Amino acid sequence: MAHVAIVTGAGSGIGRAVAVRLADIGAAVVLVGRRRDALESTAEALNGECVLHVGDIRDPDVGRSADAAAEQFGGVSVLVNNAGIMPIAPMTDASLDAWRDTLDTNVFGPLQMIHAALPGMRRRGAGHIVNISSVAGRHPFPAAAVYSASKAALDAIGAGLRAELAADMKRGGPPIRVTTIAPGAVTTDLISSIRDERTREGTQQYYDSMAAPLTADDIAEAVCYAVESPPHVCVSDLEIRPTEMTR
Repeated sequence: MAHVAIVTGAGSGIGRAVAVRLADIGAAVVLVGRRRDALESTAEALNGECVLHVGDIRDPDVGRSADAAAEQFGGVSVLVNNAGIMPIAPMTDASLDAWRDTLDTNVFGPLQMIHAALPGMRRRGAGHIVNISSVAGRHPFPAAAVYSASKAALDAIGAGLRAELAADMKRGGPPIRVTTIAPGAVTTDLISSIRDERTREGTQQYYDSMAAPLTADDIAEAVCYAVESPPHVCVSDLEIRPTEMTR
């Protein structure tokens, strides 16, 4: 049975690369993002069927609507929780609104997508949830305490959900796998979501100091590796860094 994938943050960066790569292996893709023009650009790059769904993952209706869109292809089998923001700043300078946006987008957004997609995966009889986390969730760095906390939460959600679904499978439930992928420095436009100018400039300088940061395609390959693994294999956790990344 061909994959039917929902990919959040599909308008650019890792999300776009993942959507393109999943389409290459024959998946039908529901593209979720906040900007229609960006999603249309991704759709033009796909070699396969897709549906565009414009919305913010902080809105519970987005998850339900995306799952409904997947029904036209036979129901969702893969959910890639990729959308996220990184408005990092020193805690003494950051705003409560920035922290709230970070947690709403990076934690509650994926939870709402999972809550919407799981029933469809159960009906289909199989599924795979892929959460794009960050090495920052395992190795916090200055100015990124709340961002790191949001990714650590996503790590815990993935680990707990994987164990829960494995236990359910032992009781006769469907095989639904969970994978957490934690990239290091990746060349995407995520840095543009950093609102604090000094932190944004420092982060850009750190990326620029590397001869070869990761690319979005590197992460897309990892997603496909996990999704295409044999059914009895759950690639539960992957950390991926540029070879020269020291932390």
